[in-house]
Amino acid sequence: MSIVRSFRPNTDYEKCKRCGICQTYCPEGTIMVIQEEGPLIDYRYCKGCGVCANECPFKAITMVREE
Repeated sequence: MSIVRSFRPNTDYEKCKRCGICQTYCPEGTIMVIQEEGPLIDYRYCKGCGVCANECPFKAITMVREE
């Protein structure tokens, strides 16, 4: 099974505070926040909905066009 999406989340790790809000709000459960690294997104299952980018209070996640 392959996910078809137009946009995918992109993380700016310098802006990320590792708060875990993106992980909490991801409806697919594809984000895992590692304190040393930040959010790791499993793009195999991410549908590109943008909830993580909308909920990030630090604007560390932006949606970019899928290539």
